[in-house]
Amino acid sequence: MPTLFTACNSTKKRINSPVVQNTATPSAKVPATHTLKREDIKSEITLWHYDEEEGIKIIKAFNAVYPNAKVKLFHPRVKDPNNRNQLTSLIRSGIDVPDVFYCEFDFVKRLVETPNVCADLTERARDYVGNMVPYTIDVGTDESGVLRALAHQACAGALTYKKPIARKYLGTDDPDKISEMMSTPEKMLETARIIKKKSGGKVALFPTYEEPQILYLGGRSAGWIVDNKLNIDKKMIDFIDFAKTLRDNKYEARLNQWSPGWSAALADDEKALVWACPIWGIPWIVCSNDKKAANGGRWGLAKPPYPFFWWGNWFGIYAKSENQDLAWEFIKYFTTDKNAMKEWSDYSEGLPNNLEVISQGSVEDSKIMGTNIFKFYEPLIKDINGKLITQYDDTINNAYQDCMRSYLAGKTKSKDEMLKSFKDKVKTLLKDVTVE
Repeated sequence: MPTLFTACNSTKKRINSPVVQNTATPSAKVPATHTLKREDIKSEITLWHYDEEEGIKIIKAFNAVYPNAKVKLFHPRVKDPNNRNQLTSLIRSGIDVPDVFYCEFDFVKRLVETPNVCADLTERARDYVGNMVPYTIDVGTDESGVLRALAHQACAGALTYKKPIARKYLGTDDPDKISEMMSTPEKMLETARIIKKKSGGKVALFPTYEEPQILYLGGRSAGWIVDNKLNIDKKMIDFIDFAKTLRDNKYEARLNQWSPGWSAALADDEKALVWACPIWGIPWIVCSNDKKAANGGRWGLAKPPYPFFWWGNWFGIYAKSENQDLAWEFIKYFTTDKNAMKEWSDYSEGLPNNLEVISQGSVEDSKIMGTNIFKFYEPLIKDINGKLITQYDDTINNAYQDCMRSYLAGKTKSKDEMLKSFKDKVKTLLKDVTVE
């Protein structure tokens, strides 16, 4: 998750403090309408954002063009692992519910699928969705086809690789050749075998099996839930064998994703070759952990074997909000205004959810990766399947991960036992889902 790290030349940090803040000068309430000029809109909304510092920046950017609108920031205590429960409790009570939600992809899907929580944005967004990355629309749309949340960013995924390692053990750091070497499970395993042999076992293909797991999740034909039943897609069954092969042959470095060792491996030229890399991963994964990356020449981007996205945030409007006009103006500004999206992209070093802006390419090539980032990721976004995401993904993904770790550690003795354990966990955790 981007906000957990410090990117190149960035001083971002999480702040643990109070819940509600005013970030604009109070003004008299008047109904906001679609015909008013921006400076004439003087109503008030509350924004839920899980990160205080970023929430303040968002509101300041909005007030720069809507100077008389009042936006209060409501944020949880960020060290509380159950901060989502705070918003859920407010929604259940119906008291002091924020007008606008800004939530991560798995949580917003839960809100989108819960009746009477997120307002219908279908008509309001009709003229804008055609210029948005398709998978972001799918994530924000409920099972009945009603659009209820919009994203201002697209988190398309790729592979990033260490050029010094590629040159030393594969004889090339050409992105097209590396992409070909990573284009199928069989080719990935062959590439891993070559690296292990030529490095004397010092270097692995991946720092952890969790990197390709993200790819396999994106390559599924259907999500975890189909017709309210647990669905274990063939890709995830195949992945069990793939991950076991990686582990048994030391083709992955046995590091847990986001652990200190995993982060340190990014700067180590004798540890691993390939990481999964959404566009935000360039500053937040690579550059924040490999201080030499900013000088260029150390990292490259390759195409993944399966299309995927990793993380991302969506805006939604509370269905019972009495301030939906201003709430829509707020969301519309960040998800449709090209200048706003360009500015936010420059700040966050991310991909704007705007096909026209993406097609124009980045303002300049990335020194870290040596290529135009927008142009590289542009062809990858079209095949990402946002319909794979369900409201239960955080729970099910965590259960799958726990079972995979146990299996790869030898605590679970067989693939069949691993799958049974996974099903049992889901059955226990999700009472309203059928598990067969």
